[in-house]
Amino acid sequence: MGAHPDPAALKALTAGRLPPGSPLAGLPRLRFDRVAQRLVRNVQAALCERLGDADTLVVTVTAPIRQPARTVDTLASKLKAPLSRAFEGIVCGNRVRARLLRRTGKAAPRVIVFVHNPRPAVDGLIEWAQSLLLRRD
Repeated sequence: MGAHPDPAALKALTAGRLPPGSPLAGLPRLRFDRVAQRLVRNVQAALCERLGDADTLVVTVTAPIRQPARTVDTLASKLKAPLSRAFEGIVCGNRVRARLLRRTGKAAPRVIVFVHNPRPAVDGLIEWAQSLLLRRD
């Protein structure tokens, strides 16, 4: 039977943050400036309704974000329904990776967006979020 992720962890993920106690080694440095926070909210609003009740979309965007509104619009069109399992590319000069996670549970956030510095590489971030959301007893 699947374990339910900690509510504090889900709240942190929804805000594009790492839950307290997260292993930081090897993960990119996340950004929380005003532009990054606005991008997180706008991408979540644009994509949330396009997902099923048991799906979560994890998106990573490399900072700096120079065209936030255009980046949101382009992401929304590239990640439109039906969503594929994964997307990787350059959007408005920012490297974007997205992965659709199926059967994450109704309590899980629908869209998780991390804005991060280019270094270190983002490779482990999506896998880490997936392991937290799909954790089993």
